[in-house]
Amino acid sequence: MRLPGFGLRTDQFEYVVLILLAVVVGIFGALGNLGFRELIKFFSWLYRHVEWHALGIDRGGWFLAFVPVILLSGGLGMIVLNYIFPGDVFGYGFPGFLEMVNLGMARIKRSWIFVKAAGAALSLGSGASVGREGPIAQIGGAIGSAVAQFFALSPTRAKVLVAAGAGAGIATTFNSPIGGLMFAQEIVLLGHTELANLTLLIVATTSAVVTSHAILGGGAVFDVPRFVLRSYVELVTYGLLGCILGVLGASYITFFHATARWFRRLEVPEWARLGLGLLIVGLVAIPLPQNLSDGYPIINLVMAGEYGFGILVALTFAKIFASSVSLACGAPGGTFGPTFFIGTMAGGAFHRLSRLVIPGLTGPRGSYALIGLGAFLAAVTHAPLTALFLLFEMTHSYEVAVPAMVATITALVVSRAIETESMDTYSLAREGKTLEISQERLALTQIPVSAVMTKHVTYARENASLSDVLQIAGDTAQSTLPVVGADGELIGMIVTRELLALMVSGEDLGPLVNAYDLCKTDCPFVKPDSNLDVASQIIEHEGIDEVPVAEHAGGALLGLVTRMHIAQALNRVTVSLASLTTRDQGIFWATGYRVDRLEIPLGASGMTIRKLDPRARFGVTVLACQDGQDPDAGFVPITPDRVLKRGDLVIVAGRPTDIRRFARDLENVQLAEPAPEAQAPAEVKR
Repeated sequence: MRLPGFGLRTDQFEYVVLILLAVVVGIFGALGNLGFRELIKFFSWLYRHVEWHALGIDRGGWFLAFVPVILLSGGLGMIVLNYIFPGDVFGYGFPGFLEMVNLGMARIKRSWIFVKAAGAALSLGSGASVGREGPIAQIGGAIGSAVAQFFALSPTRAKVLVAAGAGAGIATTFNSPIGGLMFAQEIVLLGHTELANLTLLIVATTSAVVTSHAILGGGAVFDVPRFVLRSYVELVTYGLLGCILGVLGASYITFFHATARWFRRLEVPEWARLGLGLLIVGLVAIPLPQNLSDGYPIINLVMAGEYGFGILVALTFAKIFASSVSLACGAPGGTFGPTFFIGTMAGGAFHRLSRLVIPGLTGPRGSYALIGLGAFLAAVTHAPLTALFLLFEMTHSYEVAVPAMVATITALVVSRAIETESMDTYSLAREGKTLEISQERLALTQIPVSAVMTKHVTYARENASLSDVLQIAGDTAQSTLPVVGADGELIGMIVTRELLALMVSGEDLGPLVNAYDLCKTDCPFVKPDSNLDVASQIIEHEGIDEVPVAEHAGGALLGLVTRMHIAQALNRVTVSLASLTTRDQGIFWATGYRVDRLEIPLGASGMTIRKLDPRARFGVTVLACQDGQDPDAGFVPITPDRVLKRGDLVIVAGRPTDIRRFARDLENVQLAEPAPEAQAPAEVKR
């Protein structure tokens, strides 16, 4: 199809629309980032200027004991925000964000645009040792999801726009469009993306950087010194730096999540856990105030060559401890900022030590701090391309390429040898989840349970006698029998094979035994908006063939999703994907023609293709038909005299305008004696 005035086919026009949406996401992602920065500045001024001076902390001495008060007052603001938006404020939320994008439907709450910004700004402004990049990515992702939902895009397209928004936020922060692209592709999309989608990502990140330049005139968060490589012999030293940072990165991942487990085990309210953690961070900041917030100004100083070996080592381990405690106790924020800080401090400390031990193989101070930043980022996130391109774009120097590659790859290899999971996938892996899933499972994650579940369920009432249960179980093909209460609520489930085993065991069940006594009251269930991958895992883990569908535990029984339903859905998706990938090998459609499917309306029920005569009247050819009452039978070639029924699907080929005319004609067909509708499904046995 060619659209008037554009000379584009439908697929080309749709891609142009996606590019325009990527531009919109990039612009709004940049604006969201800039707004977030201003919010951080405001709370930093409020807590660490106004309140700081009011408490006299700037005088030093014993007034430094009031530093924890600053963090606790920020914690009070976080508690209020969490009261308004429960469940969306506390803690390190980036792993959950990745799970929504890669295992969910890429639907991010629109409220996150404000909630994540406000929560992280409170946290950073009051001095919690967290990063801003994770919230920035979530803010941008929420913007991308909002645009995708507004235009009703498919989950696959929505996923790309969410990643584009996240990449736009990172690109704006570091003035790095390629770095933002690699962040979106390597970390958010886990490296799984089509070449066409890379175009959308780079359009979004470039639009974001251009927007930021137009408003602020450019500039990144770090004052990066000129990188100097005095001799290629120094590569040995950079390799050694990578080894050390690889060990440190794996240790940071382990310690971070161990701290999180310790705080989760505390049997205290969330607010008490938050207060305890912020108090500890405040106490650490009394001797080391440089450890407050994300420490970007301190990073700039170290890159400029400031601080000695002792203070750099102290700041390295203080940040590891304080950032782990901050995020574990519930302070909102990310780990990128602490990762940058730790890598820079460790790189600077390594330089000071290396100058004493091997002065002939050691270059300038700022160079090692800069490479340390990128290498430690790769060790913690397991995303080497993101680290490399951030370094390239921050330095604007090709001289950094080889040392950066040596240190970054070495750090990644050593870190993965010790800890196979990254900072963001560690907790998911411990929950039995993996973001590295097969294409089949990825397809299942895009299909909601409600799309395939059956509402015609054979079930038993809770007060049904044993004989009634046996009769119902014998009359159904289901291998499980849901048990419902008087109001239709799901109470439990009877597995028929276990019921038969109980019968042959010789145990005296007694005449008063009913369905409630026989069922498992703590039975598994799945929500209608969950995806089929979740349902599939429940079925496999529980060793059953069907799982009930309900909104919540004890909620009304809505239906049943079976192993067969999942297999059929996967087969249909697989066949559809295969047909898409091979569609141009057999037939190449001329410009202006397309294939579409139409559903037969009530008025056309009883008609035949011969009577409708679409080829002569509209220039449309009907290729195949699917029985609306038996969709699992698939599409079959249609004969001229086949009687069409309401709900049948037909595959038609022609010009889009002709297909639309044919569809309108079907809606307007009126028969003197319409064909009778198929008999409705029989009532469910209860």
